Amino acid sequence: MRHLSISPLFLLLFVFSCGPKQAFDSTIIIAGQFLNSESKEVELYMENDLEFFPLAEDGYFLIRLEIDDYQTFQLGTDRRSFELFMAPGDSIYVTADAKDFRNSFQASGDRVEENTYLVEKGRSYSESSMMDLIEKDKDEYLEGMNIFFTKQRRCFEKLKQAHELHPGFLKLEEAYFEFSPLSMDIYYLNYQAYFKNVAKEDLDFPLEEMKAKLAEIDLGRSDLLIDGTYTAIISHLLSEKINEIFKQDSTLQNTPEGNERASFLAMEDLLVNPLVKDYFLFRHVMENLQFKGLEAAKPSIEKFQAENQSPKLVTKLEKELKKWDAILPGMAIPDFTFEDISGEMVQLSDLKGTLVYIDIWATWCKPCIEEHPYWDQLKADYEGQPVSFLTVSIDENKETWEKMVISKNMEGLQWIAEKAWRSDLNQYFMVNSIPRFILLDQEGKIIDPNAERPSGDIRKTLDQFL
Repeated sequence: MRHLSISPLFLLLFVFSCGPKQAFDSTIIIAGQFLNSESKEVELYMENDLEFFPLAEDGYFLIRLEIDDYQTFQLGTDRRSFELFMAPGDSIYVTADAKDFRNSFQASGDRVEENTYLVEKGRSYSESSMMDLIEKDKDEYLEGMNIFFTKQRRCFEKLKQAHELHPGFLKLEEAYFEFSPLSMDIYYLNYQAYFKNVAKEDLDFPLEEMKAKLAEIDLGRSDLLIDGTYTAIISHLLSEKINEIFKQDSTLQNTPEGNERASFLAMEDLLVNPLVKDYFLFRHVMENLQFKGLEAAKPSIEKFQAENQSPKLVTKLEKELKKWDAILPGMAIPDFTFEDISGEMVQLSDLKGTLVYIDIWATWCKPCIEEHPYWDQLKADYEGQPVSFLTVSIDENKETWEKMVISKNMEGLQWIAEKAWRSDLNQYFMVNSIPRFILLDQEGKIIDPNAERPSGDIRKTLDQFL
């Protein structure tokens, strides 16, 4: 791979010498340097999408995007990140040590005050060990929450007095203070109920007070759909409504069609604003695509296409569906290369002439490990037939993978992919969660890009194509 050569002088000139801003400039520029990064990429998470941009050997990067309104991003590298707020027309230059973003962050250009505050807020959240509070008893949890949010509110009020801030930033921060404590309460209750194996109603917690606050929330705020805490709370309320629907009609739980109907009914009942409903239906479509595949997503796609009133979401869905064209049944795929357990380089084409049932997994993935006994039984049942059972690990640590394969005496085709989650196989098949199973025919063409698990009904498909 050819590395970029970007000088800091070029970046500064590019970012801050663009001439007078237009009446509406949809472009934003994020540039800077990440020191001590082990990666060759900058990660930018925005609007539920993760995008990657080149990072030069000396740590410099340049990102240029078009946005139609203000929004927040997660920017980082090496799986560490910090939050940025940007509005159309903004340019910012940031520098930070990739090993310690929150204590080394510096910025110049637009939105310096807003973004310095966000990075400091992230540091305060981490130093306050907020996530540790979910393990505490009620009184200690509530006290810790009160201390943190009181302190954070003081910092925010001080910032507002000292600087003229973007109105959108102010709106999002006010939403943060309104919804984050509630979001934490929901998480606390779910955690405590799960590990104590009790109903949430039986926990020592002011549950009725929390429910009253949830009931007062305006679920029609389309202007807050970019706020993660607001959308998380609506997602929680939708889940609660779905559970109510299941109690009223338990038969809906038994089929995928029933689950979809319950989801649609919940959205119809709770979400009156069509823009908000469009947003959550779009998210439902995307989750179906990412975790169940195109075929399973078709009912939600058809409903979205019939009812949607948000052109921007239509464009996003069309872009997403286009990605599936290359992995539809019957399509040939590239000849990916891997390393097997003996250290030899191998290719998918080595298995031509057989059906190829691929298990994408990792040693740290509990659901993956739970499928192994079913995998072994399936492999034994089809012994002697032209089916190759191929396991492809996406572990980052090769030694960890080798140790498990050897210690568990995992036989057969044990291969590992280079670049782990970013492997060519994962990127091509848009793997967002594991285990993921793929079935290819004897010519290496796709039968099912999102095949049934060994614990499911995969035998029916294998028998059909044998």
